[in-house]
Amino acid sequence: MFMHSGVVLYELISAKEAIVKTNGSSAESRGLVGLFEEVLNQPDPKEDLRKVVDPRLGEDYPLDSVCKMAQLAKACTQENPQLRPSMRSIVVALMTLSSSTEDWDVGSFYDNQPLVNLMSGR
Repeated sequence: MFMHSGVVLYELISAKEAIVKTNGSSAESRGLVGLFEEVLNQPDPKEDLRKVVDPRLGEDYPLDSVCKMAQLAKACTQENPQLRPSMRSIVVALMTLSSSTEDWDVGSFYDNQPLVNLMSGR
């Protein structure tokens, strides 16, 4: 139902646009959905997932939460619309994920000036 929700989640995780240029060439581009699917289809995707996470985050994020968010995005981008979660399910999943990371030190973001600028729209 809401494929674009999954694409937006992938964009948030990676800080990349939906179409990614490979090797810096506009002639060679790849969809963000395909990039994440390749990573998520690995037997243990966590290490490869680190490679597609926005590098400005450094190591200041719970990898398990990013993995769960990416799995939710994958569910939202299923080719068959009948297999995609409803918007209600997406919201519940994100709220659950958010509450499970409440002990995460968000204050560390304020030490990262580029991230503060990004979040404030500068």
